[in-house]
Amino acid sequence: MKNKDNGYPYLNIDRLTYIYKCVKCKAHIKKGMATCYRCGYEFTSSDIDKMLTEYKENYSKNWHVKIYFVLFVGVIVLLLLNIN
Repeated sequence: MKNKDNGYPYLNIDRLTYIYKCVKCKAHIKKGMATCYRCGYEFTSSDIDKMLTEYKENYSKNWHVKIYFVLFVGVIVLLLLNIN
């Protein structure tokens, strides 16, 4: 198993920068990378366009997840304020 230094996004602190998925192996790819860290596939301009399209489609589908997260954090903060 690779560690943080080898580029696995689930071990990286800044996971939010990994927003695209490799067209070949579906690994999470950091914005601006020209090759996949997992399979070594070099992206063409059509691959990049496809990844951007998939990202935009998924972003518009998953807007509710962000709202749920904000509500969850808000409830936790309110609970912590009421305890004190």
